[in-house]
Amino acid sequence: MKNKQRLYTLLVVAICLVVAAIPILKQANAQTSNTETASVDSVMVEESVATPEAMNIATVPQGIDFSLPALRKNSGEQILHRSQMTISYNKEWGEPNWVAYYLTNYDLNGDVGREPEFYQDFEIDEKHRVSTFDYSRSGYDRGHMAPAGDFNNNRKAKKETFYMTNICPQNHTLNANSWNTLEKQCRTWARREKGIYVVVGPIMGKNPKRIGKHNVAVPEGFFRCILSMKPGHEKAIGFIYQNNDQRQRISHAVRSVDEVERITGLDFFTALPDDMEKRLESKPNLKDWGYPKED
Repeated sequence: MKNKQRLYTLLVVAICLVVAAIPILKQANAQTSNTETASVDSVMVEESVATPEAMNIATVPQGIDFSLPALRKNSGEQILHRSQMTISYNKEWGEPNWVAYYLTNYDLNGDVGREPEFYQDFEIDEKHRVSTFDYSRSGYDRGHMAPAGDFNNNRKAKKETFYMTNICPQNHTLNANSWNTLEKQCRTWARREKGIYVVVGPIMGKNPKRIGKHNVAVPEGFFRCILSMKPGHEKAIGFIYQNNDQRQRISHAVRSVDEVERITGLDFFTALPDDMEKRLESKPNLKDWGYPKED
């Protein structure tokens, strides 16, 4: 009888403990669930901040790359697809016909350092593979067409700007001053327009001077054309610089894209609708780009 009473007492105590524990278990489970939700939300926020869209930066719309010039049949050009740019390489010149890419604020906002050297491009056959030594004691800089400073957020893309397929013989004064000024101004426009399309390259004379073992051609000038597709404010403009040591202002170098096409024989921004291409390429207007009259 005493044993039965003890067993009954223990059973009642156990039931009371279980009943008392239920609210505590529910509260603990709720706190765990809230913590997991908060962790997931935190991860989602961190991932979204890292994307261009979350930073309100324009990406290439609908997968269309407006920067690419028309390809030329039977020209011998070799098209090189890089991580963030496309190059038309001219084996006869030992340098690009053009380099095209899309530039945004996202590309500029980074801290990737410069490369310590220039590199041969092993996608080019050995016979036409220019090396950094072709420029040694030539009197010309190894001038970037797509500048390294446009790819501060991507180590691979910045390294690719140091491939010799992105390089042209450039007068040092031009490279360090007037041309550099234009490159910096294009970065300002990329931020303001939330993305611009860039095409840049050399302008070659009929019988160019040659340098190095691979007979790299020295351009007589350089062009740069840019396009903004900011909705309601679409515009395009071109620039031509002589490959010499004279100071060349942006306001003096400005050209219509049509004029740059006539001089280079290239056809730019061909993905544009015909009516828009005709309108944007016919007249240059620095005021549309918010550029001061004097520079």
